[in-house]
Amino acid sequence: MKRLGTFVQTEEPVVRIESAGTRWRVYTPRVRYEAEVVIFAAPMFLATHLMDPAPPRWPIDYSPWLTANLTLERWPKANGAEVSWDNVIYQSPGLGYVVATHQNLGRHQERTVWTYYWALAEGTAKDNRWKLLGHDWSWWKEEILHDLERAHPDIRQCVSRIDVFRIGHAMARPSPGTIFHPERVRRAGQSGSLLFAHADLSGFSIFEESQYRGVVAASRALERLGRPR
Repeated sequence: MKRLGTFVQTEEPVVRIESAGTRWRVYTPRVRYEAEVVIFAAPMFLATHLMDPAPPRWPIDYSPWLTANLTLERWPKANGAEVSWDNVIYQSPGLGYVVATHQNLGRHQERTVWTYYWALAEGTAKDNRWKLLGHDWSWWKEEILHDLERAHPDIRQCVSRIDVFRIGHAMARPSPGTIFHPERVRRAGQSGSLLFAHADLSGFSIFEESQYRGVVAASRALERLGRPR
């Protein structure tokens, strides 16, 4: 029996998916695949751009996020509660930070990495995407350090590197009517040769929903192919 890994192709971005009778053609820059079943596990708005025919859309918006990894040469002082794994600063515009090295088994860590999260939730998603795009690394660095200084006054003296990642369509933000929209309900219940698997099918972005939708899609694909689960 061949291992699953022999069938997995990495670095193969899909550029088009089209119907071909009872099958599907999946195009990448290098090759075309013929498939009996396709599982589309990307955000739902991408299906409109990749699939022919394009599936209908339903009212779902995507909020931009910013994350940053801060490499610290030493642990900063704590103004208030001691640092834990997940830390939230009172009245912060961000969502706080996690200690990314928290699973290190060493009894003492001189250096560490913190991952900082900022969900741009105020205003429209479109305006916030322009804000995310319009400010450079230096601007975001200052905003992040200014926020962290309230809880860690010497944070600037501890940081040796900041890597900022801007995500324009990071998480689904449900609009009125999203959860019970007929198209969302229909797509979540599909059992044919085209299956969807993403937290968007639940209407909001949490890992548990993403994992659940993936398991459901895989089970339906196996049933379609007549394979045991």
